[in-house]
Amino acid sequence: MKRKLPAFLVVAMSAELFLSSVEVSAREDNTIPQYMLPGTVLIYDDNLQIVVEKGGYPNFDVRQVSRNLDGPHIAKIPEDATEEARQIELENELAIKAFQMSVAGDYIQAPLPEIYPGMKVVYDEVTGELNNIYYADENDPSGYSLHNEPVSALNRNANSKKAVPSAASNVQWKWGKDDRNVLTYQAGDDSFLGTGRATYFTGSIGNRDNKLKNYDCATHKEYDYSKKGDKDITIRNLDTDKAFTFYQASVGTLPDAIIDIWGLSNLQTVAGNTRDTSVPNVRYYHKRFSDQSIPR
Repeated sequence: MKRKLPAFLVVAMSAELFLSSVEVSAREDNTIPQYMLPGTVLIYDDNLQIVVEKGGYPNFDVRQVSRNLDGPHIAKIPEDATEEARQIELENELAIKAFQMSVAGDYIQAPLPEIYPGMKVVYDEVTGELNNIYYADENDPSGYSLHNEPVSALNRNANSKKAVPSAASNVQWKWGKDDRNVLTYQAGDDSFLGTGRATYFTGSIGNRDNKLKNYDCATHKEYDYSKKGDKDITIRNLDTDKAFTFYQASVGTLPDAIIDIWGLSNLQTVAGNTRDTSVPNVRYYHKRFSDQSIPR
């Protein structure tokens, strides 16, 4: 007759097996772990092996709750016919069109971020979700920057830049956990509308050798890129309907975010409290930057 193991031993063994499986899968499939212990910092060595600088692997299956909308989020429009009301109405219309594109499958699946020697990966201090990727940068006092991805990466997204015939000159990209980050270029308005998660980043210098400051933010370096950063961006917290004006001051790979806000205090302004370290549901809008090519 088989003897049953004590319950506490079964739990311990299961946790150990899960921990091992997470470590093995993270190393074998050569992808960046989606979750780690809160506050974890990883560095990739010259052999592209993970070195845990801080924190570690989770010993349980972490799944955070993120609203997966069954339809477009329609922000509340003020009753008075102000410029703000007209702007919200415009964004709502674009959000509906973006949702219809998504349902129809008229989007491009963004590739996973590439791994490079010396790359640093940072995880959320509260949830353990993948927050940011930094690259070695001798020009930044911190030694790292959001935008200094190796030049060889420029060719990696060739397949992701293909045209979407059924999109009728509108183009949409998706990435991150459960494709929760959606960026849409809409030709009729010549604008970009993004919905998804907001994270925050640190550093001193943006992609234009500009000094980063309060109310700066970073957009995705492959799809919404500007060398000049010459237009404001409206960021709206979809859970509070509060909108804020930020300045596009850098770019990054944004592994699981639609927008990256410089500095924790600025992100917490958007969040509406001083506890959050990311904002799960935001929307951002801006007209195409003057030095941006029209997506094809």
